[in-house]
Amino acid sequence: MKNWKINRSRRHMLFVPADKPAMYRDVVFYKPDTIMFDLEDAVSYSEKDSTRILLREILTDMDYNKYNIETCVRVNGIDTEWFEKDIEACVQSNVNMIRLPKVEKVSDIDYAVKTLETYEKKYNREDKVLLFLAFESALGILNAFEIAKSSERIQGIALGGFDYLLDLKGDKTIERTELLYARQHLVHVARALKLDVFDVVYSNVNDKDGFVKEFKFVKSLGFNGKSVIHPNQIRYINEILKPTPDQVEYALEMVKAFNKSVEDGVGVFLFRGTMVDKPVVEKQIEILKLAEDFDLVKKGDY
Repeated sequence: MKNWKINRSRRHMLFVPADKPAMYRDVVFYKPDTIMFDLEDAVSYSEKDSTRILLREILTDMDYNKYNIETCVRVNGIDTEWFEKDIEACVQSNVNMIRLPKVEKVSDIDYAVKTLETYEKKYNREDKVLLFLAFESALGILNAFEIAKSSERIQGIALGGFDYLLDLKGDKTIERTELLYARQHLVHVARALKLDVFDVVYSNVNDKDGFVKEFKFVKSLGFNGKSVIHPNQIRYINEILKPTPDQVEYALEMVKAFNKSVEDGVGVFLFRGTMVDKPVVEKQIEILKLAEDFDLVKKGDY
């Protein structure tokens, strides 16, 4: 759909191997915010060309946006022979966004944008293909701020845990303490630039408790979403993020009280026996925006 824009927070980005045609239709029923078709690690070298053609044809025919789902394609790295062909196929189809793997330098983004512009012009595409960046190396993490501010197409950033750990020569721990610096750094980059920030995948799809514990932890750090590899993980994220009725009621009352205080020309005001100022209200507005994503309130309600 031309000029379609996601109208809610990005909370989950579901990986789908691009060489599995049966999954292209079924995945709609799981209602991910973003579907990420993978042309990179999920596809063998010998199947790259045929899979790209499959993806181009299906994503030209199917309109995921009418289900309020954003489409993203993880292309092969810019240093590979497949990158430019991947970009061309995405521009030709109804892809909203490209996930660039293993970005390390501003020049990576410059090259990607230049390639996108070439094919958008060639195929007379009206809307620009957006970018989501994956940082998967020590150099990428250290350069993340300069990279992430280098193009207005960039919507968000993500941590790629497996390759990052290989680059660090570290060991995977149960607590994932080896990722703490990168996680905190990327959250700071994202918040400074007003971008979305996504955490690594949780590979044990049968371990609900472990997934929930990890997502609650990265949420407390500031992450607003997580890359997922199984539809169940979408449900777990929604369960954690969905505000309770009491939270929604509290937030609505406080925001309405704040609005009245503004009308009355009052800065700090008393709410349920506690003095409240603007930053406290802004936290409640965040809860109401999340509640909107779950159709619990509408914008006109507050």
